[in-house]
Amino acid sequence: MKKIYPGDTKDAIEVFQLYEAQGEYFDISNPSNIVRDTITIGKAEAVQTRYFVGKDCIGCKLCYSVCPQKCIDISSVPVVINQNHCLHCGRCAEICPGQCIEKRG
Repeated sequence: MKKIYPGDTKDAIEVFQLYEAQGEYFDISNPSNIVRDTITIGKAEAVQTRYFVGKDCIGCKLCYSVCPQKCIDISSVPVVINQNHCLHCGRCAEICPGQCIEKRG
């Protein structure tokens, strides 16, 4: 450690250990296809927050028009959000005229 952090600079380091944790990571190596996934440490349960489209969807496609990832499949009604590419920005829910898109988790 003395070679890496000379002098008193090592005082900025605080050692810690995670026993249980849950979080998410984004792989942004390909900006046109961002991937999101959940990670857990220990016995922690993954609690995922996601946007879901309800059965009252009319297929207007406004959600797709504002989605920065274009991760909404508009080939069926109700439309389906690809959860592995969703950024959770909420734009789809904000623009939905029927308020059919809700955040859960």
